[in-house]
Amino acid sequence: MKDIVLIPAYQPDEQLIQVVNELHTQDVGILVVDDGSGPDYSHIFDAIKEKSEIVHIPCNSGKGAALKNGMATIQNNHPECDFFVTADADGQHKCKDIMRVFDELHRGAEFVLTIRQFEGDMPFRSRFGNSLSRFVYTMLNSHYFADNQSGLRGFTSTNIEWLLRVEGNKYDYEMNMLYYADKQRITITTIPIEAIYINNNSSSHFNPVKDTVRIYAQLFYSARITFFSLILTEQLLILVSIFFGYQFLHITVPTIGATAVCFTILLNKFVVFRKFRYRDFLRIIIYSILRYIIYTWGTLLFSVLLPFIPLFFAFNFIAILGIPTEYFFHKLLYIAKYKDIQKS
Repeated sequence: MKDIVLIPAYQPDEQLIQVVNELHTQDVGILVVDDGSGPDYSHIFDAIKEKSEIVHIPCNSGKGAALKNGMATIQNNHPECDFFVTADADGQHKCKDIMRVFDELHRGAEFVLTIRQFEGDMPFRSRFGNSLSRFVYTMLNSHYFADNQSGLRGFTSTNIEWLLRVEGNKYDYEMNMLYYADKQRITITTIPIEAIYINNNSSSHFNPVKDTVRIYAQLFYSARITFFSLILTEQLLILVSIFFGYQFLHITVPTIGATAVCFTILLNKFVVFRKFRYRDFLRIIIYSILRYIIYTWGTLLFSVLLPFIPLFFAFNFIAILGIPTEYFFHKLLYIAKYKDIQKS
């Protein structure tokens, strides 16, 4: 099997049977990971065992753990596999869209991220969750995706080695995987797919509170150097405000920026991503230069119009104003690059 569809499944319903039956008509292998569903769901897995390979995990470990288990199975038992696609067990992904992901991989893509087209009725928790994740991910990583939570993704099998090392065992894994791919400068190809919500997505095991907290906790942990860099910047700003104020502004603010950038790059390369191919330094430098040019001129304007406001507060005011501006800047870059993706 050169192409394999990997499906993590926890307490699935008949939708999994339909998904496997449709995929069985295609020239792909099917690997289903039973994530500790229990004996009450054995009839579902019995119904697909003739058409798919099934790996059983004794206890429920989470979607991320199930995906890693499936990837390890591909790596160990199917060395002939060149490409694999991850898909959900609840029927949210159409067979034709799954095969389109394989088409992109065969055309040379290394990592395919599908972008769901959110039209018509959409569960509120899904709409809110996607909007929030777009904003948070963009601000942490300076990279906008119209949808960063879709479970339909495609990879070359050469990615398995680093994918198995990415932290996260539940729903947090997929967001963290995307972040790590970005930091390695892996080209992420996006294609639009139809968003399907069966019975208002009632079969989903996603807990809106617990799993959302887990996703962002893991993402924030992976991006912890960004927060440390922010703390360092604030401390330096306080010192500059106390000892220099607006004097030498054209020197002190860029110096603070250069210090924070060096801190971010070095700690990311030698601490957070020491076991990965960290290649994001050039993008960080470029965006930081643009950012600190704006911060310097904005703070300079404050020094002229409102000189009684300390530099620390002036700088942070400009930085806060820059947050939505930066978000929409990255969104416009995305729209310009992927004109075939519906603007969302």
